[in-house]
Amino acid sequence: MSARQLIVLLGVSLVWGFHFVVVKTAVAATPPIFYAALRMTLVAILLSPFLRWRAGAMARLAAAGLCLAGLNYALLFTGLKYAPASASAVALELYTPFATLLSVVLLGEKVGWRRMLGVALAFSGVAVIALGRKGAGAGGVPASLGVGLVACAALTEALGAILVVKTKGLKPHQLLSWYAVFGAAALWASTALFEHGQFRSLKDGAPALVAGAVVYSALFASIFAHTAYYWLLQRLPVSQVAPSVLLTTVFAVTFGVALLGEPLTARFLIGGALALTGVAVILLRTPKGRIIEPGAPEPVVADAQAERAH
Repeated sequence: MSARQLIVLLGVSLVWGFHFVVVKTAVAATPPIFYAALRMTLVAILLSPFLRWRAGAMARLAAAGLCLAGLNYALLFTGLKYAPASASAVALELYTPFATLLSVVLLGEKVGWRRMLGVALAFSGVAVIALGRKGAGAGGVPASLGVGLVACAALTEALGAILVVKTKGLKPHQLLSWYAVFGAAALWASTALFEHGQFRSLKDGAPALVAGAVVYSALFASIFAHTAYYWLLQRLPVSQVAPSVLLTTVFAVTFGVALLGEPLTARFLIGGALALTGVAVILLRTPKGRIIEPGAPEPVVADAQAERAH
């Protein structure tokens, strides 16, 4: 890895790690699903030039978009409202073990004992953290419930990745643009059904803060970070890049402790170490071409590999 590539990798991890603090701060001022709808709407608008109708693939793209950008963000941002940013970052890493288990159940993939050990370690680590969160979060909701919602977000994200595993011929931004369209539609419907006072919260709360957070989420966390990540995939082995992005969680925990004053307990450190070790084992033991980017569907990785090969 060259110095330039290392800087890009660190930049991606920093942007994604700081995003947990940004979202945590924003959802304290406005309803979380409403915030997610604003974010995905902006992404959809910015990526609208990449929208291309794909005959025969739209139903799968719609289902994946509902999972990856609809259910995923509704659960993730709601979980972040109640759980610490640091614990949420670790819980979201369950995406990788969930994707591994779903590939066995739905795709018939064979998984060896080392990857299964990694799955067990990852779930054990998150359980250690969640069971140690006895205090209440926003509105008196247990912080452990927030961690559980983030874990459910990781599951829906993994399911979305499996749904589009056979989709071919779509480049990264084409996929992301359709996910944003379908996800935004689902999120606006969800916030209308389950939340209230959305626009009043912007007027009475901190509109500049929420607007800045939405821009950060859309421009930096979605478009810039994913673009930079795919740039790395075109130049480096995916088996080298994917495990390195575990730095995202390290940065998220650091920012949560330093900027939000979240406690860094021995229980959290043990649980976090177990979870990240388990995820690293899964990523390192997954056969070449099968490693899934944490936070994005597998076909995106496959396309990036194909572009590098050409």
